[in-house]
Formats: sequence, structure tokens, C-alpha cells
Amino acid sequence: MKLLMMTAALVLSGCANLTEVKEERETLFAGEIKGDYSALAHCVAAKMQTDERKDISALQYSVRVYPDIGKSEVLGAYVNNKYHGAAYAFHLELKKAAPNVSDALLKGGKYEGVEALKTLHTCSTA
Repeated sequence: MKLLMMTAALVLSGCANLTEVKEERETLFAGEIKGDYSALAHCVAAKMQTDERKDISALQYSVRVYPDIGKSEVLGAYVNNKYHGAAYAFHLELKKAAPNVSDALLKGGKYEGVEALKTLHTCSTA
């Protein structure tokens, strides 16, 4: 019985954490973009980390690549969530659509998310 209660508590706490990351943000871009899904993800994170503006470079970036399913993600999160309403600034999801073409879905805030979109387009044309 004790094991069952501990398992239920762990499952519920895990679900609570997922809802923080999946908190709904405005969709800023949904469509095809030129470039490899993995290369685009790494490019966006690298360019934003080296941005001169502290609001952008201070974000904590996480890049995940799933080659077995042709997908990558970039998550730009606030280091200190104390002053922000959401746990993350933007979430970029890229999926392989064709050779050197990716389907992109970008959700985020009006400032950091828009900057991520500009960076995505810059990386796509590089």
C-alpha cells in the first residue's frame, strides 16, 4: 500500500511539472522553413546565447535533438522565474519535413519569442 501511494505521488508530481513547461503561450510561427531540424535548433540557441542584449543572453537554453524521430526542440527559460508569469520565454519545435526542410512551431512571449523567430529566420538563410 505504501509503495502504491509513493508511486501515485511521483506520477502526480511529474504531471504537475509537465504542465509548467507546457503552459500555453502565443503561437508566433507555424510552417515550413529551410534548413535541417538539428542544425537550426543548435544555430538558434547559439546565436541567442551570444546576443548582446542581457534579456536574451541571460535566458537558459536547452537544445534537445531526437534523430530517431527527426525532431529537435529549443527551450529558452528564465533563470529566475520570480518576475515572470511563465516558466519559459519560448519553445521552438522543429521536425524534419524533407531534406533540408523543417516544419517549425514556435510559441513564446512577445519579446523573447519574437527574437527567437528573427533568429530562426537568420539561421534558415545562413
